[in-house]
Amino acid sequence: MIEVDADLEEGIVTARFRGAVTNREFIDLAATIANFGSVDQVLVYLDWVGIDRWAFSVPTAGGVNEWRRARKMIARAALVHQPRLNRQAAWLAAFLRKEGVKVRSW
Repeated sequence: MIEVDADLEEGIVTARFRGAVTNREFIDLAATIANFGSVDQVLVYLDWVGIDRWAFSVPTAGGVNEWRRARKMIARAALVHQPRLNRQAAWLAAFLRKEGVKVRSW
């Protein structure tokens, strides 16, 4: 499950991942960020500490396109995660950096 809290006036989006996370939810998060419609780019905080299970696979072309749309809205991203989620964090961080987003991962 992913809970999203957005304060577009402050330019901050927080996404808390809890329990089991699916690839579909991960792609849906990108669509949610892309559809905020804010004029300015936002800061995104991704809290992955509460994830119990995530059978991650690299997103399909459609999923990559959603994250490409989302990156247009993201100025900077911070990912906080358990070491067992390094693969997921590494993929997203590398993708966003390639698209010009500043990313930090802990």
